[in-house]
Amino acid sequence: MDVPPVIEDSRSSSRRILFVADDPHLHRFLRQLMEPLEEEWRPHYSRGGPEALRQLEDGPYAIIMADVRLAAGFCQELLLQARQQTPQTVRIVLAGPGDQDLLLRVLPLVQRILSKPCDPAELYATLQRTQSLRELLRSPSVMTVVGRLGQIPTLSTLYSRIADELMKPDYSLAKVGELVSQDPGIAAKLLQVANSALIGLRRPATTPAQAVRVLGGELTRTLVLAADLFSRYSPAQLKPFCIDQLWEHSQSVATLAGRIAQHERLDERNTRDSTLAGLFHDIGQLLLASQLPETYREVFHLVRRENMSLAKAEHQVFGATHAEVGAYLLGLWGLPDPLVEAVAWHHIPEQCPGTTVSPLTTVHAAEALLSEREGERPHIDYLERLGLDDHWERWQELSRKAEAVSREVPIK
Repeated sequence: MDVPPVIEDSRSSSRRILFVADDPHLHRFLRQLMEPLEEEWRPHYSRGGPEALRQLEDGPYAIIMADVRLAAGFCQELLLQARQQTPQTVRIVLAGPGDQDLLLRVLPLVQRILSKPCDPAELYATLQRTQSLRELLRSPSVMTVVGRLGQIPTLSTLYSRIADELMKPDYSLAKVGELVSQDPGIAAKLLQVANSALIGLRRPATTPAQAVRVLGGELTRTLVLAADLFSRYSPAQLKPFCIDQLWEHSQSVATLAGRIAQHERLDERNTRDSTLAGLFHDIGQLLLASQLPETYREVFHLVRRENMSLAKAEHQVFGATHAEVGAYLLGLWGLPDPLVEAVAWHHIPEQCPGTTVSPLTTVHAAEALLSEREGERPHIDYLERLGLDDHWERWQELSRKAEAVSREVPIK
């Protein structure tokens, strides 16, 4: 099998990978998979959780890839230690069809999930996409804009408490519902989302506890994060930027991206990430407009005066776009990489390596469809690379149906 080239990087730590598996067959299989890549990467191997914990002291590693079935529950402890010691390390787990319960416990700590047994092409593509995303988010232009921000939002206490609850072996959705109820603003936003076309509940939820029972813990956790971000700012302070309009647009993109994912028969995880990425795809706008309001007004002037796209105007004023800034924030918070890359590249998907349909594909298509009246079109070269260039008319029909549903179920 041809091994795809991996982008060069002079920093040796960015090439170090720690593979952790106490299953001797998986351990040997991973070594064989990495042999063709040893000139580009620096693989290290551990035969179990305790040994891997010791090896973390020799870090930093660019990537840690661990079997979710590590003995004695060491996978969760290993990922937790890695996040605490080197938050920039990408945490990947290998999981099989029967590992759902184990996977649920570590999901708050994981950025990518690979199927087990691991397909060589999938592994190589994952390394390439991970490296490309890290290079984008650490580029000088993005770091310059981030450096100008007065304050980068931190994870809320509520989000952290929900994440902690979900990592318990005997976690309780009732407890998660109680936690959400403690913040009226976030609870109201969560109910709005749960009862909108975005989620499509058969029966409307009237309390946070009901919403949580239907949504499940993981979806609730990420929706709380979105609701918290949109609840932090006063609309009057952000004018001419309209936070309510952004919230409505984000929900519309999320709804349509999820439907495209279902139409393309993506698995449950990618369908969920498509929806969530749609909800977060323009979060960088909120960050720039709230932290650099005067400069962001220059962006609006360029859009109106020069008839320029928002992303192009942002790049001219800041040297980076809201997509990159938003992805930086989500990466900082440790959200899953497929979600982060969908935010980062949703305007320029052809710059993301890979040939498979992903949340990036669905979010890019959804935003293009919803902006079609303004002349927005998808990047055809990207769709051709994925073999989807003839899917556009089908997606247009999905968009028309989603618009009809949104008129029946108002998005507030």
